Amino acid sequence: MANPVDPTHARLEELFRTYGARVKALLTTYRLDRHGVDPADVEQEVRIRLWRAIERDRSGAFHASYVQRVVASTVIDALRRAEVRAAEPLPEEEDEAFDFGEPAVGPDRSAGDAESMQGLERCLNEIPQRRRLPITLHLQGFSLQEIADLAGIASAEAARKLVSRGLEELKARLRELGYGDFED
Repeated sequence: MANPVDPTHARLEELFRTYGARVKALLTTYRLDRHGVDPADVEQEVRIRLWRAIERDRSGAFHASYVQRVVASTVIDALRRAEVRAAEPLPEEEDEAFDFGEPAVGPDRSAGDAESMQGLERCLNEIPQRRRLPITLHLQGFSLQEIADLAGIASAEAARKLVSRGLEELKARLRELGYGDFED
């Protein structure tokens, strides 16, 4: 175990005091257990990645958007590993009952999700480019300042306005296609 006086350990604990609840909430939304992935394992991997980042850049400020990207990339890696992991062998004895558990996602739900994503993509492509990039970055979890920097927008406030107007337009287009109402 790390020395409690170790500045890296102290910084990591501070990060998890600040963002720990958000990390757990994000992991819950991904519903990893449906893919055979233990959320506690993914949380541990997030801690390890953040620890390594702190060791590389001890003076760096780790904002919520950075932590969110670390969680997302860790989840993606865990899901990829789960896909390629060898299947457990079937029981040797024919009499032994084997519980296959809940099916992950049925074909009807999978097709519906794909259709919804295609609808979202169509609606995004109909939005003017000046708003499309900020909305896309916002949906990926980037902060307003990061959106402004990446999209070449003058300020975070200008990025907020583009995102806000673009989201309203996106919601209206999705409603027109019958994807329901959206909370603000």
